[in-house]
Amino acid sequence: MTKTSKSGGTAGNVIGLIGIYILIYLVCSVMFVGLFHTGILKNMEVLMYRGIVFIVATGIIAAVVMGVIRKFWGFITVRDIIMMFVIFCCVNTVLFVLVPVTVERSVSVFMLSYMEENSDQTFTQESVGDVFTSKYVNDYGAFEKRFNEQVETGTIKQNPDGTYSITESGKFVVKAFRTVAEWFDTDRRLVYPNEN
Repeated sequence: MTKTSKSGGTAGNVIGLIGIYILIYLVCSVMFVGLFHTGILKNMEVLMYRGIVFIVATGIIAAVVMGVIRKFWGFITVRDIIMMFVIFCCVNTVLFVLVPVTVERSVSVFMLSYMEENSDQTFTQESVGDVFTSKYVNDYGAFEKRFNEQVETGTIKQNPDGTYSITESGKFVVKAFRTVAEWFDTDRRLVYPNEN
């Protein structure tokens, strides 16, 4: 006699279903990473937005694959197809924001990488600060890149006289950041720069 799970399927079906979830997740995750090495959406300069588009696209592919497999294995339900999409998108969004987005934006990553490339030297805090300002901010255009991202996303707009102003969308984003800063007790100077 075969052991039956609460959902009415056999224990073998449950194990098979878990295996299908893992296999689809891994294959579509490789596809997600691979998309960054193509020319697709290369004109989208904000890494975060490009990544989210790729996550949703590969999440849809994961759900479609699960739907195709359902035709052969009847124990897969519509709920499993939806769950495949949700799990894929949620897990990869967390990993994407924690690792690649952090690497792309982090001062710490630049500082450590610079010190590693020049590990035959010693540094003072001031000398590393000078390198950060001259290379990261000036040579690499870090400020300009972030500023242009905000223009592109609509949180800042250019006025007819060439100056810039924050938009209603930008004000909403700032309110959201301040709420998060209060909830998690982060450095208030970043969300209230005039307070010192």
